[in-house]
Amino acid sequence: MNILHVLSQNQLTGAEVHAADLISEQTNDGHTVFQISNLFFKTTKAQQIPLAVETKNIIQFIKSTFILKKFLIKNNIQIIHSHSRAAAKLVFYARFGLKMGHVSTVHGRQHVSFSKKIFNQYGEFIIPVCKNIYSQLTQEFFYNPRRIMLLANPIDTKKFQPHKIKEKNINSVLNICIIGRTTGPKKNRTELFVQQFSKILKEKNIEFKLTLVGGRLQFKENINYIDDVIIDSSFLHQFDLICGSGRVAMESILAGVPTIAFGESSYIGLVTEDHLVQSAESCFGDIGQNFDAPVFNFEQALIDLNLFYSNKTDYFALAIAAQKIFDLKMISKKVMRLYESAYFLSNYSKWIPVLMYHKIPDKNLDSVHKIYVTKNTFEKHLKFFKQQKMTTITFDEISLYRQGLKDWIHFPKKPLILTFDDGYTDNITNADPLLKKYKMKAHVYLLADSQINKNQWDIPDVSADIVSGFDRKKWLMTQFEIGSHGLSHKKMPDMDLNEKLDELKISKEILRTEFNQKIISFAFTYGDTNQACAEAAEQAGYEYAVNTDTGGFLIEENPYSIFRVNIFPDENLFSIWKKTRTWYRKYYYIKRNK
Repeated sequence: MNILHVLSQNQLTGAEVHAADLISEQTNDGHTVFQISNLFFKTTKAQQIPLAVETKNIIQFIKSTFILKKFLIKNNIQIIHSHSRAAAKLVFYARFGLKMGHVSTVHGRQHVSFSKKIFNQYGEFIIPVCKNIYSQLTQEFFYNPRRIMLLANPIDTKKFQPHKIKEKNINSVLNICIIGRTTGPKKNRTELFVQQFSKILKEKNIEFKLTLVGGRLQFKENINYIDDVIIDSSFLHQFDLICGSGRVAMESILAGVPTIAFGESSYIGLVTEDHLVQSAESCFGDIGQNFDAPVFNFEQALIDLNLFYSNKTDYFALAIAAQKIFDLKMISKKVMRLYESAYFLSNYSKWIPVLMYHKIPDKNLDSVHKIYVTKNTFEKHLKFFKQQKMTTITFDEISLYRQGLKDWIHFPKKPLILTFDDGYTDNITNADPLLKKYKMKAHVYLLADSQINKNQWDIPDVSADIVSGFDRKKWLMTQFEIGSHGLSHKKMPDMDLNEKLDELKISKEILRTEFNQKIISFAFTYGDTNQACAEAAEQAGYEYAVNTDTGGFLIEENPYSIFRVNIFPDENLFSIWKKTRTWYRKYYYIKRNK
């Protein structure tokens, strides 16, 4: 994809480091990446173009808007990632009328105003870097939570590897490094921390050495200053204790160095495994509501110092736990998927009906669950879709549009997705000839266990034949795209995480091998799923997962929890018309509250 990162840097901040790390992964993956900002403080593989992104001059802002718009068109930009409020605002006006996705990362708490509540300029999706920002966006600005994905700061964990920590002795010199800016609000916090923590150390007769990276302080304290240094494991491992907030705390924890976190909003203290996740919610003290006065918790600092010298914390285990939160490759992959969803929604923002069929028998069945449609009725449905000028599309095709691999000029005006669960014999004998007759296509979700030949899970419903054994190869000659329905039709919410992942990964691999094709979508059995199941489907490498009667309002708002419409034997043309309208998903939610 053609990607543009927009920043408003006048000094080096965590936002630029965040963007640089993403750019590194994106260029390595073969994407064409550009970077626009007031100034640049980190070298990246992206082409860097200076522009007055942040400016108080209205004439300059208008000029920058037209320059950016021209750049977007000329370079066929498909996704824009803004990293500040000023960047998001400029992008909002510059991309007006253009079909390109916009994603914003919010790195800090936003000042509340009426205009910000009314006008969301952040694009299709917002990425808050910690839970406190997520809470503000949803609770104070009332932004759509379906368009907000909480993702921590991505960090290249290869640069921050833990090492074995020597036990600390209170009689030896304590080598402390404080990392952070000494300008703006951070200046007061840093000065207060140095003063108060030094006081505690002196009172306890602990000999210490202070090193400060990133600025100067205006009081007399024996401090060694370092202005320019590459912060990695080798640098951090020189110290017994690292003090700082935000990325500083994350990197030192990943390096396995004891870390006291303090920031603009709160004093977190010595980070341990017990409160790692809780500490990350405020970006290790940087994000919160307390901005009016410096914060230092004297009593907690005393407790932290005692805990530090107790040598009870396993900092190696803490680093491994942190890797699961901040790993660059994992987060970059999620960001890229969000880019694609934003790009898709910028080109098509309506609900796409996804209909769920099961059996297609010759005549009516004595069925309890009513999960069938007769052959004649199914043909009436297809005729109706044709009359309505609806075009069937598969997730495989949607994936190509989403990734920018297929021109949007070919995307159907009235898309429709047909899905069939379980793989019944009558899907091949009855449904497939009709799909071919009306030049339509569908998905069939198969069980990976090829020996299953009956729907035992539907008891006491009527039993029906399922294509099994060597006959399954017949699916390759049909209008059906193959997806996974698990191994043997078990309920996934009842499983633990490892069982979920096995069900998802093993079934996908068995079907991929059996049919020699990529398997990108999964259908949850019984329509029974939850957030943990959706996350497991993403982790297992699927691009889409479909539910029954629950899920996102739009496919790309929650691609691992896609709402499907049940189709029953007594459907009439009016009900089919209603269930294929783009407004039906919201209507169903209002009616059923799910």
